[in-house]
Amino acid sequence: MKKTIKILPILLILAIGIISIRLFIVFVPQKAQKVDTEEGIAYLQKMEAIGGNKADDIVKKAQEKYEGALQRKKIAEAIKEGNYKYAFKDIIIAGDSIMKAISEYGILDSSNVYAEVGAGTAYLEDITEDLVAANPKYLVLHFGENQLSGEDYAPEYASLYGACINNLKEQLPNTKIFVNSIFPVDEKAYAAEPYLKSIPAYNEAIKSMTEEVGVTYIDYDPLWQSISNSYYDLDGIHPVSSFYTEQFLPYLLTEVGLNIDEE
Repeated sequence: MKKTIKILPILLILAIGIISIRLFIVFVPQKAQKVDTEEGIAYLQKMEAIGGNKADDIVKKAQEKYEGALQRKKIAEAIKEGNYKYAFKDIIIAGDSIMKAISEYGILDSSNVYAEVGAGTAYLEDITEDLVAANPKYLVLHFGENQLSGEDYAPEYASLYGACINNLKEQLPNTKIFVNSIFPVDEKAYAAEPYLKSIPAYNEAIKSMTEEVGVTYIDYDPLWQSISNSYYDLDGIHPVSSFYTEQFLPYLLTEVGLNIDEE
């Protein structure tokens, strides 16, 4: 009995000690362990940025596709109504008398056609400042007929033409530039003006030049070959007005990328 009485105070002291330690742990703030989170945060931010950009790209591409389809639909409707001025509102055509006829016939406004009778590369140099000021979305160039000579001159002509185009590219970085091939002529025109037989050689030189300077060449030989009826005026060189509305302008829209056929 006496041994039991002596042990009780010891047990009581131990119990009080254990309780005190636990209370200290619970109620006294402990020093937090330092954890390096910089690497994890940086990784999360990087992943978030990548995900955001991808999402933005998807939305942007979808929006561009929708707007492109809507634009083509509006152009198709405008062409059906004969409203070429709306269809070509973002396009400027520069060239010689063959292009000047488009505004003279009233098909397009003069603000969309920079062209003169007898125009060549010298004229293109003269109007460069005006074209830069207009800052078109699309620019179509049609030159060559008035500088035709022997086939040997074709490379030199293409070099002069290319220099003009490079100058335009530097000043119109956001404009898509297209270069027309020289149109073929009627057989009677060849008989009257033998130098016209050099047109294929000039077109080859122009095509090579466009590849060098980085613009788009538009070949009109397939269009003319597909035409069964004649669209030539009396001289066998210049087209009549119906050629522009029925053949040339719809073909040009397709080549520029503003397809008028509804999808």
